[in-house]
Amino acid sequence: MAYSTEFSRAISIGILINIKMEEFGFEYVSTKVLANHLKIPVPTVVRILKSLNAAGITTTKEGSKGGVLLAKPIAKITLLDIFLALEHGHLFKTEMNFIVEDPRSEHFKEVLMGCMQDAEDAMKQSLAKTTLADIANDIG
Repeated sequence: MAYSTEFSRAISIGILINIKMEEFGFEYVSTKVLANHLKIPVPTVVRILKSLNAAGITTTKEGSKGGVLLAKPIAKITLLDIFLALEHGHLFKTEMNFIVEDPRSEHFKEVLMGCMQDAEDAMKQSLAKTTLADIANDIG
């Protein structure tokens, strides 16, 4: 299944906010700065930040000295936190409609749903193991 580019953009935004917080002495980072550095439109940054704010990952301040900060250290922000802030519901759609009626079709659906749930659980466990600090340390 393909996910929106917002997931990878949100990870980049989190890392860039941390870099800029360190560079600016923990002052708020403007959405325009984020958009310019990441070469994505300001409205896209704003939309992603709304999701991150709602999840408690970032915090914002309006006004001339406003912008965004991380609400907690990057060592406490997992990829799963970011993923769940952006993607809602189940990861896999398991709706199956058979053209040919078959008494086994319900069983097929149950097996498929079980397999997809196992995959979703494994992915979430993997994302929960990696923090933004892990990524920042690997690239820094």
